[in-house]
Amino acid sequence: MDRPIPALRASLDDFLAELASLQYRHAAGLAPDLPLRALYEDSPEIASPEAFAAVTEAIPKAQAKGDSLGVRRLRLLRDFIATQLEEALAAPAAEALAQLEARARLSVDDQTLSFGEALGQLPQEPERGRRALLESATGGFLWDNRGRYGDRREASFRVTEQLRAPRYTALREDVSGIELEPLVEAAEQTLRLTEDAYRDVLAYVLKKVEPTLRPLPSGHARRHDLQAATQVSWLSGFFRREDSMPAVVRWLGEWGFHPSAEGRIRIDDEERPGKASRPFTVSVRVPGEVRLVLQRRAGLDALGSLLHEYGHALHHAHVSDQLPLELRRLQDASVTEAFATLFERLLTDEEWLKRYLRQPSATARDASRMAAFQALTVLRRHCAKLPYELSLYERGPSPERAEEYADAQRRALFVEAHPGFFLFDVDPQLYVTRYLRAWALETRFTAHLTGRFNEDWWRNPTAGRWLQGLFARGGTDDAEALAQEISAKALTLPEAGARLVALLDR
Repeated sequence: MDRPIPALRASLDDFLAELASLQYRHAAGLAPDLPLRALYEDSPEIASPEAFAAVTEAIPKAQAKGDSLGVRRLRLLRDFIATQLEEALAAPAAEALAQLEARARLSVDDQTLSFGEALGQLPQEPERGRRALLESATGGFLWDNRGRYGDRREASFRVTEQLRAPRYTALREDVSGIELEPLVEAAEQTLRLTEDAYRDVLAYVLKKVEPTLRPLPSGHARRHDLQAATQVSWLSGFFRREDSMPAVVRWLGEWGFHPSAEGRIRIDDEERPGKASRPFTVSVRVPGEVRLVLQRRAGLDALGSLLHEYGHALHHAHVSDQLPLELRRLQDASVTEAFATLFERLLTDEEWLKRYLRQPSATARDASRMAAFQALTVLRRHCAKLPYELSLYERGPSPERAEEYADAQRRALFVEAHPGFFLFDVDPQLYVTRYLRAWALETRFTAHLTGRFNEDWWRNPTAGRWLQGLFARGGTDDAEALAQEISAKALTLPEAGARLVALLDR
């Protein structure tokens, strides 16, 4: 390939549009298969070691010219190429897994469920015995097929070899710019800082699910019990299915956002078999075609997921169409995850719950506290996942990693996890690092918005316009740069944990 960088730039937008369309159709239940191999075969310039080498060589030249924006564009491209090369190598395994999961039928009690149906029902099931059956069926299916899930992870070792990196973790550290060792230390510190508050509320919510349930080590609670507890079923009457979307639309309107971003966001809320149980967002074109896919559900968790995905959708739909392609299409994922989390954390605000869901004060106080506990559970789970995933990529997807996974979750959550999930509960490219940095950045966003626009910033149109200004910048800034800009301080993960503990202690 004589000119790999121009060829890559010429193909990038159409490639990402086609990839997003494939992902949308599969996860929305419109297509059982996920034909990734053909896409990568038709776009060899996208996943090219030659393009990676060319971009690597171009970065110091741009630095020598003092072209900071050019350097940013090249670094985003370099991360993108490494990611897509790994995804191309993983495509056969990913296709096989998509087919396997779509066609799997699990026996649970007197029912036969698809894998997706069983996963979706597990946290919603009120009866503990049946939850245990659902967990056993899904975990057993994953364990029986661990070799196939391991095949997907093998792509990380192959891309490391092709790009001549010493280790996969070193490759990801290099292309992402995220230093792993300090983040592991911060995750461990966050676990220590939040343990007492988490355990206190955990004991309370487990008793709400079943009076005899106790956390580990003295009790016998399992991960499915925690999943059920974080659904907060005792408050479900205040989070009705029919109320969630109207509440979000009313809030966005008051805040100065059009709920569909003047037609750029397309909402798919049609019920259909095979559709993902949780909402998701795909950006076919940025900013012109963003798809928000959901199944309307009741509950605190369902509303939190809707708000989270709306944060992604509005971010992408407000990126400036005048930006260079890389800054419009590529980004530090921690930034969009921080925007999504900012929206989701509205559920920890009693006044937001009272205003838009018209909840009584006592209910709003309890709900906001439970939203903080949900968030802390997810934070602690991911703090534990980071060192586990580093071990997984250093040592490979052997069965020994299953016990390591279960032990890490046991120490963080004080419940027993099914070891069968040890490869399924892993996002590619160490995406766990993006989540952790996002939660640290969201803490800074909230502090800035509160200090500048008061505690009810979420209904101040001026605050909404400030946020739209950040949205418009696309991938121009990474999480660290934004944190420095709005707070003059580096990101610190323990701040995110301390904030959630403070919310629980109100």
